[in-house]
Amino acid sequence: MRYFFLTVSLLLSVQLSAQHSSFMRSGKILFERSVNKYTAVENFVRETSGLPANDIYNYMQAFRAGAAQFWTSYFELRFDSTHTLYQPQDPNLKYPDDFYVPVAYKNKVLNNLTSRESFTVRQAFDKTFYVKDTMRHIRWKLTEEMRDIAGHQCRRANALIADSIYVIAWYADDILTKGGPESFNGLPGMILGVAIPHEHITIFAQQVQEEAMTTLTLPEQSREDVLTHATFLAQIKKMLAQFRLNYSWMKFFIAM
Repeated sequence: MRYFFLTVSLLLSVQLSAQHSSFMRSGKILFERSVNKYTAVENFVRETSGLPANDIYNYMQAFRAGAAQFWTSYFELRFDSTHTLYQPQDPNLKYPDDFYVPVAYKNKVLNNLTSRESFTVRQAFDKTFYVKDTMRHIRWKLTEEMRDIAGHQCRRANALIADSIYVIAWYADDILTKGGPESFNGLPGMILGVAIPHEHITIFAQQVQEEAMTTLTLPEQSREDVLTHATFLAQIKKMLAQFRLNYSWMKFFIAM
């Protein structure tokens, strides 16, 4: 009987050790961000151009005939137990010539999960902004729905951001870092998928790779001309009005 209990104890120890080792504490995630250009451009034309309905229809027919439906770009998120760094996979990423999005298309976001401090490098037209503030606080509602993303079992959570924008996120609790793409965070594991249905934007992990991380930093952190998030949005609002791009989808894309 003593040998039986010893064997069971050893088996449980091995099982718990295997479960413990399956948790990921640092690594690199490749995200694909997809934006539906057809919907975004149509919303832009309706809100800003003042074209009659028939003209909008004809304009969109011509646009769809000459442009791909989705703008797809790729971002890397590097993470350890205390930091996440999200940035374009291609540092020379450009927005499509057939799309009205010369803003926020290649954000770099460094989050300190311990201090809850966020540092972001944002591009708008030909100007670069350096933004430092607290990390976004999101009130998530967890659900029981599950799905596989990049080989990880993920649980669904829902939230409202910017007062009224509905967001769906999927997080993997076997990745212990409580971060995610862009400024999304605050779930009991790493966010591997984000869908923003009304804005027709999705960000989903394509690959997850475990690896040790050196210190995660942005070279621009030493800059002195750093704005708060509120000051940045105020300056962008003026810039968008100047270029007649001051409409709801563009504002959200910037603030995302």
